[in-house]
Amino acid sequence: MVGLKAICILLIFCCHNCYGMFEELQASLLSALAYSDNFGRDGISASDDFFKAGIEDTAIKSEAKATEFEDNSGRSTSSSQSNGRIDITVKMPHVTVPKDDTYFCTKKLIPVGNYSTLYITGYTPHATQSVAHHMLLYACEIPGEENVQTWYCDGMAASSTTSGSLPHGSTCNSPATLVWAWAKDAPSFKLPNGVGFPVGPSTKLKYLVLQVHVKSMVKANAGGMENVWVTAHSTPVPQPKIAGIYVSASSYETIKPNKTRNWDIVCKYKGNIEMHPFAFRTHAHKLGVEVMGYRVRDEKWSLIGHKNPQLPEAFYNVKNKKLVIKKGDWLASRCVMHNFRNRVTKTGGKHTDEMCNFYMMYWTPRTKNTQSLATKECNNGYPWVHWRNYFTTLPKLPKY
Repeated sequence: MVGLKAICILLIFCCHNCYGMFEELQASLLSALAYSDNFGRDGISASDDFFKAGIEDTAIKSEAKATEFEDNSGRSTSSSQSNGRIDITVKMPHVTVPKDDTYFCTKKLIPVGNYSTLYITGYTPHATQSVAHHMLLYACEIPGEENVQTWYCDGMAASSTTSGSLPHGSTCNSPATLVWAWAKDAPSFKLPNGVGFPVGPSTKLKYLVLQVHVKSMVKANAGGMENVWVTAHSTPVPQPKIAGIYVSASSYETIKPNKTRNWDIVCKYKGNIEMHPFAFRTHAHKLGVEVMGYRVRDEKWSLIGHKNPQLPEAFYNVKNKKLVIKKGDWLASRCVMHNFRNRVTKTGGKHTDEMCNFYMMYWTPRTKNTQSLATKECNNGYPWVHWRNYFTTLPKLPKY
């Protein structure tokens, strides 16, 4: 059996640059070898709730050896390789947090080694919601700051007015591709077999940038920031399907005290590629009751997903795996908000403000002309946008 595995791995890597009929076999064989446990069982499984198994399997933990690389600042950082997998850890260094709701960014030069492209296929987070309100991982060509390792980022109100020893900058100084998001102690995440986010020189996405929204200054300065990081699990084997993220966000809202509001988001999809949703994620702050997303075609509503945003904000399985989004389809999202406070609450970057986001992770076939996918965004919402202004029929809402 060991000899057979060795032959399979040799064949896979000898043709890792091939296109066409061999690439799907490559991805399947490597996944089967890398993610099977000692009993030969498939270690990649996804429940109806979380994508969990695979990235903590015994076979993946074993035989890992550290390889040293240098990041852009010249500091030595380590990535581990195991069974053809290359792990890339982006960790927040020691920083002093000046106040609650500070946004930090830190960067990592992607250690591609001898490869021009790596495919990210999963993530393992390490953080607690008592310290980090959320983490976002971006891939980009040029980070927001090239001369320092860590900076205040994103231009949010909480950060742009922050005084301290670090410079202020954007997350990236080139188009930023969102590849992962985390909040509320969400678990590890594994993409489906054969799907990956391409990064590396061939895609111009040379860096991973981790954005951390600090919730508690006190807990962060008591050692919490040293325990904030994420490991992206990647492979050099070309994946037949590449992943992207579509974000629907509602802006400029306010909600009066002790009121319930629906914050609607509507955009027509104008892209040429077909999107195949496989996971979704919801995001709101304290007032969020339920967040949902739909595809609307010819007044027919198809649910992509819905979730209570007070639960761990992970990416969850899309139940309708045959759903396809094509040019001309509408994407409609809604956040149900209940303001239990005795004050007006507005949209903003602080954890005491409110947000409304619906994330859709999708795949599309990899071709020579489609090597990576920029993040797609739909940004509008209440008070100017209502579903009833766009559609004559409305869906039967899921129970919540």
